[in-house]
Amino acid sequence: MGTVITRREGWELRLAAEIRDWEGRAFVWGAADCLGFCRATARAMTGSDPIPDLPDYASEMQAAKGLVRLGFGSIADLIDAHLPRVPVALARRGDWVMGDAAGALPGAMGVVTGRHAVHLAERGPVRRPVLDAEAAWRIG
Repeated sequence: MGTVITRREGWELRLAAEIRDWEGRAFVWGAADCLGFCRATARAMTGSDPIPDLPDYASEMQAAKGLVRLGFGSIADLIDAHLPRVPVALARRGDWVMGDAAGALPGAMGVVTGRHAVHLAERGPVRRPVLDAEAAWRIG
């Protein structure tokens, strides 16, 4: 697993500000996608990127090919290599979840904000119940 990251003092305010900054952003592969959103919130909370060395991509196909080149079969496999997985019911604010969200791609990544997680969809962030997620990972 990757480097251990910890949440910095005041992470709650930085997490809320980062999520607000993404309001209204449309989904764009490699520039404003669900994994980019999650990584941005982790940087805001911890000061570091838990998955720092991803290749550039501008489409779903390029993203999939990049994962294969890195030796991963899925986004979940990539994240498992960098972050500890936790039961969805134990996901806490700032943690990452994966699950379907209205307007987002199947298996979209999201960030827990309480009982809901924010996922980046075509027209910007959408909220879904955390307990609807399929998997969760601890951030700090």
